[in-house]
Amino acid sequence: MSLPTIEEKAAYVHDQFERIAGGYDRANDVISMGMHRAWKMRAVSQLVDVGGPGRFLDVCCGTGDLSILLARMAAPGSTVTGLDFSQNMLEIAEIRAHRKLRKIPPQTILDFVRGDAQNLPFERNSFDGAIISFGLRNLTDLQKGLTEMARVVRPGGKVANLDLGHCQVPVFAPVFSAYFGKVVPVLGGILQNDKKAYTYLPESLSTYPKPEKITEMFENAGLVNIQHIPLALGTVALHIGTRR
Repeated sequence: MSLPTIEEKAAYVHDQFERIAGGYDRANDVISMGMHRAWKMRAVSQLVDVGGPGRFLDVCCGTGDLSILLARMAAPGSTVTGLDFSQNMLEIAEIRAHRKLRKIPPQTILDFVRGDAQNLPFERNSFDGAIISFGLRNLTDLQKGLTEMARVVRPGGKVANLDLGHCQVPVFAPVFSAYFGKVVPVLGGILQNDKKAYTYLPESLSTYPKPEKITEMFENAGLVNIQHIPLALGTVALHIGTRR
């Protein structure tokens, strides 16, 4: 397939996530063999270590699984806000959060907001930490998205990005490439009856920057002490930076 142009991308991605919202979580579990849960837990553990209750933002929160994880792992009394531009995704997130209430400390606040990741509806220094998980490559302007996250995080707070990496491990790299490029679209067609959406997923990796470039983009956003943590043999990349 041909990827959408810059002008088409926002509408294309929005339509795609509106379509697949209902089966999104099940598909993620199957495609990642459940490993996305461990990756997200690793990312959240890096973010919530602020020595007490904090305020955290989950950008491109989708169906809210990471937002709920943030609320569970942050200190009691924290506030977690999930933001997404897909109304269908947010409706599922709200239902999911209600079902998981017993696992969230009663003093903790979890809410969801519809909004644009490239124009966050929050004041400067509003959060102790912000994270985007498998959403950055879907933005029209990746640098603007990271810069916005840094803007709304207080000095000393952290910004995290969890997304696909570019595996360089001999032998495994071509195996992963074949699985991601050939098998994932078939699974998407079976699980979601939407092969097109799950063909876009591997295709989007072809234009997504390598980890070194993401590190550079973190620097351009005004972040320091940047760490790149490769996961799953480099097929997934976690970046953490601190707001200057």
